[in-house]
Amino acid sequence: MGSGPTPVTLKPSHPAAQRGLKAVLMMTALVLLPVTAAPQSSPRGSGSDRQTLSQDANGPERAEQAIELTMLARERFPRPSMDGSVPPIMRYQLAKAYDTAIRVLRREPGCRTLFQRLGANGEDVLARSRYYAVEQSRHCQEGVPAFTNVGSTQIKLCRSFGELQASSAAVLLLHEALHSSGLRESPGYPNALTAREINVVVSQGCSLQ
Repeated sequence: MGSGPTPVTLKPSHPAAQRGLKAVLMMTALVLLPVTAAPQSSPRGSGSDRQTLSQDANGPERAEQAIELTMLARERFPRPSMDGSVPPIMRYQLAKAYDTAIRVLRREPGCRTLFQRLGANGEDVLARSRYYAVEQSRHCQEGVPAFTNVGSTQIKLCRSFGELQASSAAVLLLHEALHSSGLRESPGYPNALTAREINVVVSQGCSLQ
């Protein structure tokens, strides 16, 4: 920024002079206001924002991360614990799904009951979960959007997870959280529910369609 206009000095020894000083200060504030307010009012993802962010020394990747953080802050989503392997676009989708999962747990008694039957609290399980992005995985190649091991809070997300709608992604987060709570799945465990059946139970119990 430049040095600004030459300061104006008035001696407010007279009421008229005092009013004049007040008028000058108000005009100065109005002139300066757009300069300081412009960055806050610029639309999300506008050309000027992207151009400024792209000038970062770390390049476009850092710019996308900055945009992602701005989007999350504006939406006020609860923040799931994410590993650095999760790309920016998937982080935003994950945050929306996580927010939806938290909301239905608080709203739907039947959703909470799914976890209570396993001796767990759904919100606590989600809070302890950490999400990782994986690409080279047999499960991903088979079309599975997310997976974990029974009792583990490390949730692996495949690329296809980032393409799901928030409600469908929330079903999967709750599905994996149930596995973290001890729920088993067929065919790995005989007589257990299949992945499709677990999704149906979660969709119905948590009123997610």
